[in-house]
Amino acid sequence: MWPRPRTGSASRGVCRCRWCWTRGRRACRCSWARTPACSSSREAEMARGAYHLRLMEGLRREVGILSLSGPTAHLAFRTSLSCVLAMLLAMALHLEDPAWAGITGLAIIQKDFAASLSRSIDRCLGTIAGAAVGYFGAHFVADHLIFQFICAGASIFGLYGMERSTHGYAALLGAVTVILVMFGALGNPEGALNVAVYRALEIMVGVGVAFAVDAMFAPDRIRKPAPKKPGIFTTPVDQPLLVVAVTGGIAVALIPVIWESLQLPGLGQTPVTAFVIMVSLQREPAWTAVNRVSGCILGGLYGLACMHVVDDNIIAWVLMLFLGLYVSCHVKHGSGDAAYSGHQAGIAVIMAMVQGLAPSPDILPAIDRLVGIIGGLVVVLVAQALLTPLVARILPRLLGAGTRAPPPAP
Repeated sequence: MWPRPRTGSASRGVCRCRWCWTRGRRACRCSWARTPACSSSREAEMARGAYHLRLMEGLRREVGILSLSGPTAHLAFRTSLSCVLAMLLAMALHLEDPAWAGITGLAIIQKDFAASLSRSIDRCLGTIAGAAVGYFGAHFVADHLIFQFICAGASIFGLYGMERSTHGYAALLGAVTVILVMFGALGNPEGALNVAVYRALEIMVGVGVAFAVDAMFAPDRIRKPAPKKPGIFTTPVDQPLLVVAVTGGIAVALIPVIWESLQLPGLGQTPVTAFVIMVSLQREPAWTAVNRVSGCILGGLYGLACMHVVDDNIIAWVLMLFLGLYVSCHVKHGSGDAAYSGHQAGIAVIMAMVQGLAPSPDILPAIDRLVGIIGGLVVVLVAQALLTPLVARILPRLLGAGTRAPPPAP
């Protein structure tokens, strides 16, 4: 039983019924109060902690409004179509990992053509620059200290630049590509050039197909200019943001050591997860983590079930892939609480169903991805608890003047 709200809450027009705040309702349906819901700050904080209820309600809402018409359905159709066509083209070109072409289409399709074009340009620039830097950094795979410094530097640049630059998406994608290429070289140092070139080509294929699909189907709107940002190398330095970036850089640099010591799978997904959670530290990192894990599990289960059913039937494989991506993209573009779960579910569907140049029932890639994601969450949680206070204490002394201190506590 939920505890009874305090006496007199209804007369003040404040509903403290937990039925409301655990389900995000605007009106109370209990017998205690029938006034508009407006919970206290303590109860609102408790609501943010009820992540399982929040996730279930968000998913239930998105599934309830699932449709084949309307702006969200049109956007989900464009995204799903670009993903499937990009992966089919990458397979026809015999690229190494066609899944990256599909993931690119999933990431860059926006509400209108102008926004998608801007995001496509940022992704291309970030990928090319990141692949070049990653290939250079892969030469130091035998020198662990320099290798870790490059990984940390790229991570700091990406996390800090994303919030400070107008082209922050390019900065973030550049850093992620550096890490992917360098981490890929850990297992095969001679294959660094192959990873850098193929990763760039796969992403370019995804960008090209998404551009063509959006040019045909997307509404043509005049894009509003992006708000100006101070820049990466300008002063004053954003000290709270730099603390997050440095903490993330150290965490990413330590991942190869941890993974090599424990012999864990999913190394490539761990730094990406660390990036995503560190980016969300300014908002709700725990909720982002819940969305990432739940989306990966749901999408992975769907993909593995489909592979068990379709076997090597290419037509059934394409149809099931499109269906899974459509539902995931509908949730993603619904802009609800579970939107990021939809994005992660779409990636998991691709990773589970696209494993090379033909359908494959192998479940190991999906399992590796899930292990890597959970590992990234653990690394970030430990780094945030142990490193953030230390970095926050040392950085002001190193930077001196010209920094923006954290706002005073209320």
